[in-house]
Amino acid sequence: MLRFAIILVAALIVEVGVAQRAFAQAFPSRTVKFILPFGPASGTDIVARLVGDRLSKRWNQPVVIENRPGGDTTIGTRALARSQPDGYTIGFAGLTATSIAPSTHKVLGYDPQKDLAPVGLVGRIPYVLIVHPGLAAKTVPEFVALAKAKPHALNYASAGEVSLANLGMLILADKTGMQLTHVPYRSTAQSIVDIVSGIIHAQIASVPPTLELERTGKVRALAVTTGKRIATMPDVPTVMESGVADYELSFWTAIFAPAGTPAPIVARLNREINEILATPDVKKALAEQGVDAEPATPDALGTLVGKEIAKFRAVVEQAGIKPQ
Repeated sequence: MLRFAIILVAALIVEVGVAQRAFAQAFPSRTVKFILPFGPASGTDIVARLVGDRLSKRWNQPVVIENRPGGDTTIGTRALARSQPDGYTIGFAGLTATSIAPSTHKVLGYDPQKDLAPVGLVGRIPYVLIVHPGLAAKTVPEFVALAKAKPHALNYASAGEVSLANLGMLILADKTGMQLTHVPYRSTAQSIVDIVSGIIHAQIASVPPTLELERTGKVRALAVTTGKRIATMPDVPTVMESGVADYELSFWTAIFAPAGTPAPIVARLNREINEILATPDVKKALAEQGVDAEPATPDALGTLVGKEIAKFRAVVEQAGIKPQ
């Protein structure tokens, strides 16, 4: 009797697997919805529409972008997590909604590791540590030495307490023993203007808006925060090259599906999206938005989310930032 039950269960598993693979092969047979937690005409919106257009042409089916901005991108991500897990609703979600928000929101409405199925990484936006050019620091070690010589005398800007720029600077300060003064701004554009004028001493900023300022000497780039040097600033070392071990920071964006989406469909989405990201025209289009294309497997994306959640939870707790 036991042997018969085992054979029956095995047969059912095989039957379900065959059915899922057949479903994946026939997918999609109708419109696919792409939930985007950013507003129209944003950089991520442009990237999403580019990827959606390529998928639509491959499938000969419409791919509709649904913008759901707000709540530090958690509103759209929550809608994605609560969608039907049939492959016909997928969406973009980034570092903020999946890895920072679990530590900064009292009520998030979803668990990134339980309610979202990783499909694949799309790319990263590199960041760079910049300072006012009049500051007596041309390298990260010199900046650290200057800050340690006068605790709290040097200030830095960010878009808010739980912004990636602030959390990244807190990590850097912790690793080097610096004591800096945080000056929050509503607008990153304004804070960079104040670095140029010398009101603000330093900031961790995304690369695209700072390129021309760095090239014209209006700001000084000390180091990029990525794991390796970037093509747009080849002569600027990484923070790790500058002597700060295990420091890596970048804003990444990825594609997820609701948890429970059939594995064969997730695998197919991952394969096709990775193929799209590998095409020269898409790489170029992403680069124009400041995004370095970086395809990855669903497992690699899931591992990344887990590591980032742990990293930022430790930073938030150590800094005493209270969840809102």
